[in-house]
Amino acid sequence: MLKKVCICMMVFGMMCDVSSKTVKPDKSSSGLIPRSVLLAKPDRFCVTMSHDGSKIAYMARKGDEVEVCVEDLSGKLLIKFPVKPSRSFGEFGLRWMYTDNHILVLQDKNGDENYQIHCYDVASGKSKNLTPFEGAKSHPNRLSRKHPRELIISCNKRDSKWFDAYRVNIESGKIDLVFQNDEYGNFIFDPDFSLRIACKTMPDGSEEYYEIIDGQPKLFKKVPFEDSKNTMLLYVSFDGGTLYGLDSSGGDKNALVAYDLKSKSSKVLFHSDLADVWHFNYDPNTYVPQMVTVDYMVPEVVAIASEISGDADYLKSKLNCNYTVLDKNLGNNRWLIAAHRDDAPCRYYLYERNPQKRTSLSLRLLFSAQPELEKYQLQKMTPVLVKSRDGLDLVCYLTKSVDFQEGHPSKMVVLVHGGPWARDDLGFYKGVQLLANRGYSVLQVNYRGSLGFGKAFVNAANGNLDKIRNDIVDAANWAIENGIAHKDQVAIMGASFGGYSALAGLAFTPDVFCCGVDIVGPSNWLTMVKTVPAYWLPHMADFYKCIGDPNTEEGRERMLANSPITRVNDIKKPLIIFQGEHDPRVNKAESDQMVATMKKNGLDVVYVLYPDEGHGFQRDPNVRSYFAFTEKFLSKTLGGWHEPINDKELEGSSHKVLEGKI
Repeated sequence: MLKKVCICMMVFGMMCDVSSKTVKPDKSSSGLIPRSVLLAKPDRFCVTMSHDGSKIAYMARKGDEVEVCVEDLSGKLLIKFPVKPSRSFGEFGLRWMYTDNHILVLQDKNGDENYQIHCYDVASGKSKNLTPFEGAKSHPNRLSRKHPRELIISCNKRDSKWFDAYRVNIESGKIDLVFQNDEYGNFIFDPDFSLRIACKTMPDGSEEYYEIIDGQPKLFKKVPFEDSKNTMLLYVSFDGGTLYGLDSSGGDKNALVAYDLKSKSSKVLFHSDLADVWHFNYDPNTYVPQMVTVDYMVPEVVAIASEISGDADYLKSKLNCNYTVLDKNLGNNRWLIAAHRDDAPCRYYLYERNPQKRTSLSLRLLFSAQPELEKYQLQKMTPVLVKSRDGLDLVCYLTKSVDFQEGHPSKMVVLVHGGPWARDDLGFYKGVQLLANRGYSVLQVNYRGSLGFGKAFVNAANGNLDKIRNDIVDAANWAIENGIAHKDQVAIMGASFGGYSALAGLAFTPDVFCCGVDIVGPSNWLTMVKTVPAYWLPHMADFYKCIGDPNTEEGRERMLANSPITRVNDIKKPLIIFQGEHDPRVNKAESDQMVATMKKNGLDVVYVLYPDEGHGFQRDPNVRSYFAFTEKFLSKTLGGWHEPINDKELEGSSHKVLEGKI
């Protein structure tokens, strides 16, 4: 279970409005990439390999719907199952059970994030809902090859505030409570399915990890609030003797650490002074970490186990780009690789190695996530370092518009990620590519509070929403001062906390941005905090430290002072708001009250509601419509190009325009 309260994950889209005149690209442009190509779900995504290395499973688009497909390594399709689009695809993807014959898929209803765990039998074609509990959220906690037909899950069906642990048999569907939980936010089971570690968030935001010995908790580690976002215990080794985790207590950046559970000693396996450990993978048999990724401005994969150093060098030389080892078979001789470029869709490779014969290496392209998009020229992304007004280094990413000419400032969109505890990185973003193709340079800002840059940078956000806003403005001004953006042609856009940033950008700095696009963004922190999911409540100290504590007068004043709803009369630039009706994180009331207040004050706003979506949009027709509306909105306000909207493109979209006109 995620132990950090996060208003929203990464920003992924853009939005809408009116314009009747389509501006055609001139001869210096590369032409418009059709939305039908750029915005289509990848042909294959959430790709994963079975533990025996014999099969690949993935999500595949079928028109506007999605299927789970399984094929052998030759590419022969073995079976497919229809599933409904769900936010879980991005959060959990697909998971193979150790039978190598069963796949777990999480599904919610209309974006409510109350996930149910479905198990698909690859041999029989049958499926079973393992957690058919209405109004409850479930997710896998532990799988083990020692128990191939069972798994440990976390589920809050007993008490919506707390997640209990259950042991589930995927064939019989039998579910047994193994740990009733009324105080811990996270717990770790070992491969024998024994509860080993439980984590409790304290009222001051610090965390206490307890080792469970003979059923009784014994304090194992205290983590101060300042370290809590960079420090976490993660999993237990296959032999049950070692606990692995990330720890920033020894410095500003976290380290990958191994804890001996018998001697209670610890050992740093990897540390970088540049950035936090962002990702790592391990030996599939022992669970000993083998590779780490450190991501400051450009991701770097580092081998920390001598036995795979040659593999890391080989992959770096062959792929010549950032990559992730998605899966390893139990023989550790087949790796599923995702290769990430900033100007191309993801490509998947099968890497075959012989640990005894280091020269026996083979790297084979399996497929591109979206081969049709490979036909188009996409824009490169450049990492840049911007200095904030109070001296912080802000890692940003600049993608220049397709028609950008040096010495001629262009139209620009500042695209703000969600979180606030998330980050942007060097990679392929469909929304960024669409904007760049339509004539807008795009600047993504890792403002203070963004993850990956050390605990000082994360904690610099606490109580400082005004300084986060300043960071975003400082990045925009950097682009203006460096001749990249025209000072009167800078838009701000974002989802969730990025949506808040769009509202706040227009309300608090009305002369900086020429228009705003808000997707599921909070408008009033005092009302937003009253509607969060019950299972957030034990972990709200992070939120209170950053945004404000509604239980104190000072906190309430700070929350209200930083709420765009209080500065509506200062908004004087065009605004479009998008909202999912079933959003469990940022309630629909956040957008409703913003629109109502603007109307009351005689201000124009466009408001689009999606009745079958939650915190962000998953269904293809809905994604197409809000991108199409956004193009039109930006074309009217900034003058960029847009592809005309046709009725067929909007077929199946549930959007309702509740205010304004598109």
